[in-house]
Amino acid sequence: MTTNKSILQDIPDSKPVRVFLPLKNVRERYRVQGVYQKSSASVFSLFFKHGLLPVENIDTSKPCIVNIDMGGPSVSLEANITKIVDSRQLVMTAVKSMSHEQMREFFRVDAVTSVIGRAFLSQAKANDGKSWVLKGATIDISGSGILASFPEKPPENQTILLEITLPTDEPQVVTALARHVRTVKTADKQYDVAYHFEEITTEDRDKIIGCCLEIQRKLLRLKVNVKDL
Repeated sequence: MTTNKSILQDIPDSKPVRVFLPLKNVRERYRVQGVYQKSSASVFSLFFKHGLLPVENIDTSKPCIVNIDMGGPSVSLEANITKIVDSRQLVMTAVKSMSHEQMREFFRVDAVTSVIGRAFLSQAKANDGKSWVLKGATIDISGSGILASFPEKPPENQTILLEITLPTDEPQVVTALARHVRTVKTADKQYDVAYHFEEITTEDRDKIIGCCLEIQRKLLRLKVNVKDL
């Protein structure tokens, strides 16, 4: 734990952090922003604004992921929830640091940008035998997949080719073959669809990770009014 203690000592109090909480009976982790507060050794507390924590649904038997922007490479920790103090505070014990590769499966940011879904022509066709194209927008994005909104319901049993325009300073387009995970109809002409990347180049995945880090840094640099906690 020496390395983790050193990392915790370097994190200043009242530092905004991004937390990925495990929930009961849910595979995906709940993302929420909190504020870091030192305690002792490998123990620390995270404070949240009222109403953000799904207290009743947090799975304390599984570790959570804490991501901290230290002004350079971000620091990511795996930590156990030792106590839910109330709806605003969690007491955590650091277990180990996480690598960039490991964070690919957990690190996800809210991001609205253009996404185009196309039939993968070698395997997928629309019901009428023709190729199809749907234009939508991402809701969030990670190195392993996206959640996107479309005006029509995309086919669920077909591999889809995604073209995503990353919201970087100089927009870049990345492509990936993706597998449908779930679809939720949220309005008359709005379908929120989760996709997991099945085939994506290392270069394009790294572009997505870099974009996520850039977005998170911008979010974490915003002032957090700790007094409101």
